[in-house]
Amino acid sequence: MAVIERIEVFPVRIPVVQTFQFASGTAGQAGHGAPHVFVRVVDSDGAHGWGEGRPSPGWSSETLETVTTTLRRYLAPALLGLAVTDRRGLHDRLDRVLGGHPTGQPIARAAVDMAVHDLLGRRLSLPLRALLGGTTEPVAIDMSFTLTDHIADDAAATVKAQREQGFAHFNFKVGVEPRTDIEVAAAVREAAGPEAFVWADANQGLTLRDARRLARAYEEIGIDVLEQPLIGDAQHHMRELRRSTSMPLAIDEASVSATDFFRHAAEGLVDYLVVKLTRSGGIWPSTAQLAVARAARLGVIVSGLTDSLLTKIAAAQTTAAYGADGPLALNGSQFLDESALFPDKARVEREGTIYLDERPGIGVEPDEDGLRELGTEQDL
Repeated sequence: MAVIERIEVFPVRIPVVQTFQFASGTAGQAGHGAPHVFVRVVDSDGAHGWGEGRPSPGWSSETLETVTTTLRRYLAPALLGLAVTDRRGLHDRLDRVLGGHPTGQPIARAAVDMAVHDLLGRRLSLPLRALLGGTTEPVAIDMSFTLTDHIADDAAATVKAQREQGFAHFNFKVGVEPRTDIEVAAAVREAAGPEAFVWADANQGLTLRDARRLARAYEEIGIDVLEQPLIGDAQHHMRELRRSTSMPLAIDEASVSATDFFRHAAEGLVDYLVVKLTRSGGIWPSTAQLAVARAARLGVIVSGLTDSLLTKIAAAQTTAAYGADGPLALNGSQFLDESALFPDKARVEREGTIYLDERPGIGVEPDEDGLRELGTEQDL
């Protein structure tokens, strides 16, 4: 069996075309570059696979510098010689290198995990979703448009404009401008229509008192789910919120590992799992979370960290294997100019829909000229 022979790391900054602010930080300012780290894993037969990590200092503790250094100096040397099929062994080695902590440095982990899955799918001539137990048939999945408006009329206008572009579902941020959170929710729901899946994401930005207030209002408005209303380590506050509302709830930042999600699911505190490959260390750990959600008969929705197209399609492939109950809020294309990396993006993403074809592995890969153009080695 082929083994991992070489791991290459490409730190880049992708141009940000629209500022993205949320309650607990920002995913980039227009005119700047968003840090991304791409990884290519090459095996002893010369086959390869691609992965990506999206460090976001305003969201996590990992940066472009730490992800690049961790991959090059620690994770890559530890994985050389590993059989490409041994995904459990992959994460066992990552755990050992990172001090025995299965949730340590998940963004760096995610990049190499994704690349190995892509490599294995290519070797077996299977799309990633089929490798994970899904179909080889083409799949189309609806996306959710991420709203950044905090004025009700602006939000309604954006929804109308994006419906004309093909989007049918919407998610919006709360906690940035608390005075308008209810007005914006009502405007989005009305403009999107009754068939749209609409969810609110607080990014840990609410107090328990405000979360109760918004949950009561959102129940009446008909918002489908309230995501991560409270700070991630405040499970006791989630208990209090659950006792005071029947509003469907989801956790994101509080669910890095399957154990995290199990604790919330076992107490009946959540209705949805938010799948986010980069947050949880990649595809293999995310499938464990998905198994918990399905065993608990809970819903599944998907979001990202303004990732590039590579992670977006990997997340779509992963959830296509398990099924998702809502659209995919994978919004990198809204905020990034990734044309240099993925000039053929329209093949897999257009008019509010992701199209997964029969290509093996993840199904897309970054252009190497684009990687060189956006490379940021000089900053390291």
